Amino acid sequence: MSFSRPSIAFVRSALAAACLIGTFALLLSRVSAQDMRSEARQACKADYSRLCSGISPGGGRVRKCLNDNFDVLSEGCKRIVSATAGK
Repeated sequence: MSFSRPSIAFVRSALAAACLIGTFALLLSRVSAQDMRSEARQACKADYSRLCSGISPGGGRVRKCLNDNFDVLSEGCKRIVSATAGK
């Protein structure tokens, strides 16, 4: 039983397909992350205004404020904060 070596054209097309799949996966993960941030903003907007409006965004400060006030968050915001815990 002998195996033949794949042609250069086959190897190139396989590499191109792998790169394309990787690019699509990266794009989908970025879209998913953007969707999650948008959903979090909507779900926690009132809670942020009520509890954390004096906190400047960045460095995880808003997330910390929401976590610190978890018991009094709206149910929708609690779901989002719980889902993103540790991220």
